[in-house]
Amino acid sequence: MNNSNNFNDISNSNKLVSPKEALNRGNLFENIYWPYKYVSNLKPQNKRQELMQNIQAYGFAAHELNLYLDVYPNDMQAVGLYNQYKEMSDKYLNEYEKEFGPVILDSNEKYPWMWINSPWPWEKL
Repeated sequence: MNNSNNFNDISNSNKLVSPKEALNRGNLFENIYWPYKYVSNLKPQNKRQELMQNIQAYGFAAHELNLYLDVYPNDMQAVGLYNQYKEMSDKYLNEYEKEFGPVILDSNEKYPWMWINSPWPWEKL
């Protein structure tokens, strides 16, 4: 399969938005974005919410690039950006877990489970 068309390099034909804007819009790529009826624009109210928003934004952007790289695996600019976003997501995840407890199932946690005593998503933070 030959990926020699104009869409195989992020810098040639794809304008990317910031990870936070991508999370709000639901799409990292400017040129393939169709506005939804509702676009989120959440503003964090405290450090916990800010860290979680950063985890979600950088994780979402990395996932979007991962999908792009499934089709265009030789786009080294996208590979570099994916690695950068994944590193940022992991950084914020580690910071969050040190301060507020585990976020994901495979966090390095032992019994007794810390999450059982943490506020649930529907409880006010």
